[in-house]
Amino acid sequence: MKKIGLIFVLSFLLNFIWEISQASLFAPHYVGITGLLVVHLRASLGDIIMISIILMLDILIFGRAYDEKINVQRIFTMAFIGFILAVLVEKYALAAGRWAYNPLMPIVPWLDVGLTPALQMMLTPPAVFLIFTRLKRIL
Repeated sequence: MKKIGLIFVLSFLLNFIWEISQASLFAPHYVGITGLLVVHLRASLGDIIMISIILMLDILIFGRAYDEKINVQRIFTMAFIGFILAVLVEKYALAAGRWAYNPLMPIVPWLDVGLTPALQMMLTPPAVFLIFTRLKRIL
């Protein structure tokens, strides 16, 4: 249970930092610093759900939980699943009007979704996995 808690904390921290850092690429959808924090705290909690799905699919695909074996295939698989999930979530959120991009957001060609949200779900799950396996050795 402690391992799952550590994964959630790592997921939250990495995603909250990412969410805040990309805030300027979205059309304003909050008021003031409190609004900024609330919106991005919620987004980070949603990111935890997405990362949990990615990590569960990783376990199903590779047949084992997080051990000492970190390989390129496993990291690539997490990044690929993360990209697919990010595109689906972004498409839904944009269509539903949950958020919008400002002109600074780089757009993924043919998919019409923001590059930074796609990169977020491609990079943070493997990062959580790598940090977790390193921390597990010393804890």
